[in-house]
Amino acid sequence: MRQSDHPKTTVVIPFFQRQKGLLASCVQSVLLQKGVGVDTCQVIVVDDGSPISAADELREICGQTSRVRVITQTNSGPGAARNRGLDNVDDDTECVAFLDSDDQWEETFLADAHIAFGQGCDLFFGNTKRYAVDKTRFEWGGSPELNLVGSGHTAIDRDRELYEFDGNFFDFAVFRSSIISTSTLVYRFRKFPDLRFNVQLFNGQDRLFKLMVSQQAVKVVFSMKVCANEGRGVNIFDSSGWGSEKSLNLILNYIRLSKYILQELRLDTRQRRHVRSQLRESRYSFAGTLLHLLRKKVPVQWKVVFRTFVTDPMSAVWIVPNMLKVVRNRLASGRQSAANID
Repeated sequence: MRQSDHPKTTVVIPFFQRQKGLLASCVQSVLLQKGVGVDTCQVIVVDDGSPISAADELREICGQTSRVRVITQTNSGPGAARNRGLDNVDDDTECVAFLDSDDQWEETFLADAHIAFGQGCDLFFGNTKRYAVDKTRFEWGGSPELNLVGSGHTAIDRDRELYEFDGNFFDFAVFRSSIISTSTLVYRFRKFPDLRFNVQLFNGQDRLFKLMVSQQAVKVVFSMKVCANEGRGVNIFDSSGWGSEKSLNLILNYIRLSKYILQELRLDTRQRRHVRSQLRESRYSFAGTLLHLLRKKVPVQWKVVFRTFVTDPMSAVWIVPNMLKVVRNRLASGRQSAANID
């Protein structure tokens, strides 16, 4: 692939970290990409009111290259930070990629993406390996049939392990929404210039964005290679485990996400049934978590409870029935365990 054939790509990196050194390593992984023209890749870092200054972290790098820009804003969440980056891409940008500030690309990721876009794809993504998780992202699914393997799709470059997705990718993404890491998502920005993240979702906005891109993309290409290593960094999902004080807020975001998917995306009957099922499961989890916190005398964020009921009145309607269902299920599970021992 000739250097002149590489589409100009802007990499948007939202930044909010408390650990030094992560951002510099992240940005260097972009600047050191192999097989990509120097002038075809720009980086926009959006400092989202980070405790560590992005400008300080990147002072040396920015002193050596003009390819990296730092934009600063008050803390507004990762979706708003990515939107700020999208609002500031150059007019001649063809593709946009995202990368979280604690993640790093493998050295051929962008060259692989450019090959895919050279063959007319609208959306490209690669496999990833997450911190402290043995399986790759393509293998996370609880249902093996929803794991992604190249053998079931059309190879566009076997040596690079690049495949065009055969079938309805949006349908696949609805049922396997975690298949794309935001840190390996690259899309044809010129085709979707007005697409933005939903800032009402502090978490889950990336999943909604991926589904919006997936629904509009005609040709989707993926790489079976591990294209990025996902770090730990600052992640509200990782710090809000089940039964913790923050877990109610986590479930509220899942409820909001399901409702936005139902409201904003065109879904067929099967897809809508699936998302509604996820919404019911989130309501059940909310009731079970609230009951658990009360039983264990863990402080309850009642503002979050009230906010959940305002956001989703059916959560309030089903709170008592779901709590009773939780108790029945636990009693049944206890009796089953006793029977197994006998």
